[in-house]
Amino acid sequence: MPEKPRVTLREIAETAGVSRMTVSLALRGKGKISEETRARILKIADNLGYKPDPELGKLMSRVRASSSIPTHACLALLTSGPTRDAWKRYVTERKYVEGSVARARSYGYQVEEFWLNEPGMSHSRLGKIIWSRGIEGLIIAPIQGKLAGDDPRALKFDFDLFSAVEISETVKDPDLDRALHDQYTSTLRVIEELLALGYRRIGMVLERALDRRVNGRWTAAFARFQIYREPDRLIPPLILPEADRDAFRAWHREHHPDVIISVDRFGLRMIEACGLKIPGDVGYVSLDLDGLPAEYSWISGIDQNSKQVGASAVDLLVGAIQRGQRGVPELPVRIEVTGTWRPGKSTKPQGKRRRK
Repeated sequence: MPEKPRVTLREIAETAGVSRMTVSLALRGKGKISEETRARILKIADNLGYKPDPELGKLMSRVRASSSIPTHACLALLTSGPTRDAWKRYVTERKYVEGSVARARSYGYQVEEFWLNEPGMSHSRLGKIIWSRGIEGLIIAPIQGKLAGDDPRALKFDFDLFSAVEISETVKDPDLDRALHDQYTSTLRVIEELLALGYRRIGMVLERALDRRVNGRWTAAFARFQIYREPDRLIPPLILPEADRDAFRAWHREHHPDVIISVDRFGLRMIEACGLKIPGDVGYVSLDLDGLPAEYSWISGIDQNSKQVGASAVDLLVGAIQRGQRGVPELPVRIEVTGTWRPGKSTKPQGKRRRK
């Protein structure tokens, strides 16, 4: 009678809805796993008829005994910018990394940072160094710097060696699996909230490079609103290469918006420079509250839930590693995380909402 196939960690993991790493830790009594989860996994393993492979166990014991340095599953975090720590200046990006590290830890992985702009280090050579260290997963943080012209933002790694995922979408080549904030839906949510407050002349002021970083999703959502909801009150968005007080003043004088949607302090600087009061003269909303300094905690806007974006990137990456998926995917996957509306004192009710 043929011998019944041995039950694998993958089968247990799929049945339990956890990673193979979690199953391995549970079976060995290791790691920071709740007793409830450990007991559930052990019960599933028993029901499936799992039996440890004694030969594999002996082999792993010999491997551990022969190494004086403890081994840890590790993922590589690829950061960029003019300096090694440039990305840390931005709260949104720090939260991406915090979310990534926390989620990686829950799978049993450590995260090690590598700087893409290391002097004298090509991407190809850096990739070989990462691979030689036994790292099989790459988390690519948003590329620092403004996007200009047709810059492809190409990474020249040998991606056939790795599973890889990008946070955001600043890398244009190759087209990888990505986790990002749902900028389009968040913009529509902001507009709905402003309409509910009674605002009717809604304007948008953006830095061109920032809108390019999100692939035009902010302006696309704004255009949709104006075409389908407010064609009789159309205010063209003011998209500028840099803050320009004179251009803003002329636009404001012509269109008289009663509220302005912007990002970071880009619109705020020009509003303040022109002597306008918020919310008395004009309301103000930020599409990324993390981009504002602490003194602007009173601003209404969108919490992009950036930690969850980072965590979702690791979910994608670990899934690819477990499937043995390497290289550039034929059909890249996107996970978009929903933002949360946070009301503040920079917007206020405008009186009774008129019926459409």
